[in-house]
Amino acid sequence: MTTAIEKVKNFKIEIDEEKILRLIGYKKKSPKVNDSTKNLIAEEKKKLDYLLHPVSIHTILSYEETNKHPIFKNAEKIALCICTIGPELEEKIKELMNNNEMLRALILDAFGSEAVEEVAIQSDKLLAEKARKMNSWPSKRFSPGYGKWDIKEQQFVFQALPSQDIGVRLTESYMMIPQKSISFRINFYKNKKLSTRKIE
Repeated sequence: MTTAIEKVKNFKIEIDEEKILRLIGYKKKSPKVNDSTKNLIAEEKKKLDYLLHPVSIHTILSYEETNKHPIFKNAEKIALCICTIGPELEEKIKELMNNNEMLRALILDAFGSEAVEEVAIQSDKLLAEKARKMNSWPSKRFSPGYGKWDIKEQQFVFQALPSQDIGVRLTESYMMIPQKSISFRINFYKNKKLSTRKIE
């Protein structure tokens, strides 16, 4: 494939500790969070400096370069992207679980989920900006397994992108390793009415 492939590393990951509280089970109206839990969250957050290695890889294809899935119909271009934060955080979670430090593991897992989602959000924004520079209108991002795009379509994404360049591989059941990884597509349309994204 001669289509340009771009690798991106300059992600700035900032995670609100309030989100972590909600992910580990605290609701907005929950009783006051005890200090020990707050301290654990602060301690695990410090580990992110060396556990997170955010990176993404993407390409922009013409319709003719795709597998002609119906989901690409009417799109002039299709952007494909794989994002990850690397394996180190997951390895640390396993270590914590083996040491029976379950709450720490849960907290770190929540940080990982938020971090990889932030990489996907920033990658999505980058691709949407590219679409507008190409005088196209981007759709929302969609991952394999959602709507009419079957999880098996992960194979197409991984065929189009050299995922090994960012340390991500696909299992026989179409799951990504490391698990803290996200793949998605964005359709680029010439007709604004076909876009599902709100753009100012």
